[in-house]
Amino acid sequence: MNKINDIESTLKSQGYKLTGQRRIIIDAFEQCPAHYTAQEIFEKVKTQNASINFSTVYRNLELLCKLGVIHKLNISSGINHFELKHDSHHHHVICVKCGDMQSIDLCPYSNLENKELEELGFVPIEHKFEIYGYCKLCSKDN
Repeated sequence: MNKINDIESTLKSQGYKLTGQRRIIIDAFEQCPAHYTAQEIFEKVKTQNASINFSTVYRNLELLCKLGVIHKLNISSGINHFELKHDSHHHHVICVKCGDMQSIDLCPYSNLENKELEELGFVPIEHKFEIYGYCKLCSKDN
């Protein structure tokens, strides 16, 4: 089954439809997989649907996040970024100067023993890990 069918099944199982607006938002991520702000997604989908407005895009991004189709990245700049959920687990390095964000396969959580969490009776379902610093270009300036 392809990604769009998986997404459509997820939406249907939660009582939602894969509307034309949701489809072009998802297509924007699939055409060029990366991390985007809501404004960047709006600019991409506006070229395919001139009548779509920013609030519609933002509401759909929030819904798709809630349903687990899209992942919201809350970075220190205060500007949320969104990415289509991947099958592979990954984290991010973020440049504090230019805002460039790259995915990395490194996951320190996978090496931790969860005895403390088990003792608390806590069952983790998600975690986030970001490393802030300077990208290759910005580190040359420092």
